[in-house]
Amino acid sequence: MIESGRDRELERARWELAALTGRLRTVEAERDDWRIRHDDAARDRDRQRDLVRALRRSGSYRVGRALASLARDPMRTPPQLVGQAVRRLRHRVPATRGEPRARRPPAPLPAHVYLAFGLATEDLGAFVRAARQRAVVEADHVPVVLTDCPSFRSLRTPGVVLEYLPDAETWRRHRPETCWDDVLADRLARLFRDHGCARTVIVDRDDPPTLADLLRG
Repeated sequence: MIESGRDRELERARWELAALTGRLRTVEAERDDWRIRHDDAARDRDRQRDLVRALRRSGSYRVGRALASLARDPMRTPPQLVGQAVRRLRHRVPATRGEPRARRPPAPLPAHVYLAFGLATEDLGAFVRAARQRAVVEADHVPVVLTDCPSFRSLRTPGVVLEYLPDAETWRRHRPETCWDDVLADRLARLFRDHGCARTVIVDRDDPPTLADLLRG
C-alpha cells in the first residue's frame, strides 16, 4: 500500500511535535538544575560570610590591619601592635609560587540531531557518510543520528553518534503500555541534554539529503 502525502505530512508533524516536546523537557530540566545551583550558591555565600566574620575576629586579621595602619600612618600606630605583627611575620612560611594555569580545553561542539526514521540500510549508510563529510568540512557540529534501522551497528562511523529507537509498530508490539511518541520525546530530551543540541533535522526517507544538500542547509 502506497503511503499518501497526507499520511507523510502527519508523520512529519508528529516527529516535529516530539522534537518540540523533547526541547521543552530539556528546558524544564535545565530550569530545575539552575534552581539547585542557586540554592547551592546561596548556601556557599552564607558559609563565606561566616568565614569572613570569623576572620575579622581572629588575631591574624588584627595584625594585618595593624600593618596596613602602619603603612598609612606610622606615627599613630601603637608600638605593641607593630611588635606583634613583626613577630608573626617572622614565623610565617613563605608562600610557594602557584602552578601555572592550564589552558582551558576548547568548548565542545554543539550537536545536530537528525531524525532518520524509515530509511533502508543502504540509504541510511549513505546519509551517515554524508553527515560525517559535512562535519569534517565545516567542523561546526557533531552529527547525532536517531534511527529505527535495526542494522545501525554496521553503519557506525567515526565522528557520528548513532542512536537506535525501534519504530512505532515494533514498540507497540512489545511495549503497548507505553506510548511511542512519549518514548521518542524522552529520548530526544536526553540527546539534547547529553550533546547540547543546537538543531533538529528531519530526514526525508524518500529523498535523504546528500553532502551537497547538507552543505547548503
